[in-house]
Amino acid sequence: MLKKIDTLLCQVQDMNRSVAFYRDVLQLTPGTVSPYWSDFEIGGIKIGLHPPFVAGPGRPEAGWILGFEVEDLAKFKTALVDAKAKVGDYHDVPGGVIIEFEDPDGNHLQAVERGVTQEILKAR
Repeated sequence: MLKKIDTLLCQVQDMNRSVAFYRDVLQLTPGTVSPYWSDFEIGGIKIGLHPPFVAGPGRPEAGWILGFEVEDLAKFKTALVDAKAKVGDYHDVPGGVIIEFEDPDGNHLQAVERGVTQEILKAR
């Protein structure tokens, strides 16, 4: 069901400070840089920086979230719901749709299906 690790996402308090750290100290080359999302790629894995989340079940204000790419997000979400996992709503992002969910210990995870929108998922 999971295809690959897609993104390691970190919630950051100060985007400019964090971008400078990853770029200048860790010497990673930035891809997208904005106040709302910045990313770097290393070894085929994207590191994403995002301001603290303000909505959703039990989200921390800082910290790392592991994101997986899946082939069929609707099917994956159904499996999570059937397993009684905490699962958020679909959310369009550039290049696809994500859901956020928690493992049994409350660790925050994401799943993305690339190349779709919420409207495409609903039409299936």
